[in-house]
Amino acid sequence: MTDDRSGSSARHRPPRRQDRRPAAERPATESPRAQRTTDRSRPPQWRQAPLRIEQSECISCDACVEACPSQFGAVFNLGAGGMAILPELCSGCGKCLPPVCPVDCIYPDEDWQPAPEQWWQEPFGPQDPYVQDDGTRRPSGQPTRIRRW
Repeated sequence: MTDDRSGSSARHRPPRRQDRRPAAERPATESPRAQRTTDRSRPPQWRQAPLRIEQSECISCDACVEACPSQFGAVFNLGAGGMAILPELCSGCGKCLPPVCPVDCIYPDEDWQPAPEQWWQEPFGPQDPYVQDDGTRRPSGQPTRIRRW
């Protein structure tokens, strides 16, 4: 391949990534989830509607928190406030749906509204179940640090 500018022969190489560590080893604050948390918006490529938890049916078993992939990290136990799914972080993947949810209280939310301000204290807060104590993202299959009330 000839480089038009210099006339020399060079192979085209994609730019090097600055951080070559696996995603699970990088700080969670450098993840796409962190960007979605900052922007408080859903990526337009997510075609599925986010999911919501019907509080009157939920038994707060935390199975949905465990099932939610850490790269999304959308489900939180708000204690007395019940369980919550931040729609801006939920891809609608359905990993939290039955048989994971024993009472089938999670539904698509076609008419979703932005999450209430108080829910935004959870992502990257001291009790975020998707971030390990060292600040990295929880690997798939590893239990979360769920806050028990």
